[in-house]
Amino acid sequence: MSRNDDKAKLRAEIDALRDYDPERLRRRYHELTGVDAATFGARFLQRRCAHRLQELAFGGLTAAELETLAYIADHDPQINKSLREAPRSANDSRGVTYRREYHGEIYEMRSLGGGRYEYAGKIYTSPTAIVRAITGKSHYNGVVWWGLKPRKD
Repeated sequence: MSRNDDKAKLRAEIDALRDYDPERLRRRYHELTGVDAATFGARFLQRRCAHRLQELAFGGLTAAELETLAYIADHDPQINKSLREAPRSANDSRGVTYRREYHGEIYEMRSLGGGRYEYAGKIYTSPTAIVRAITGKSHYNGVVWWGLKPRKD
């Protein structure tokens, strides 16, 4: 059989996937990949089956290419969350108390570390949440309001 005949046969097999009912697609996907496809949608299964058929016909990635991709995935902080640095809060100092005067009253916020703050006996996840509790307004930047970061003019 010629190369063109092989391509035509592959094309016909891929085109036939569109006519498969979801259960038949799941069975075909399992035959091609060995993976149970119970929760995948029909369009996804059509695409994955087509990809796998092409991979079987024309060859997939080499072992070296797969190894390179695995290395990239293991060492890229965008992919591997364990490599990411913890987000830096405006203040990483545990136990520091910040004071601010607002409408003639002094307000105090204490940093508990780990992105947690205490105000009036309650724990908040950001300085902005505390500012909202004090002022009733949501448009203030809490980091600037408390003086943790200078205001941009």
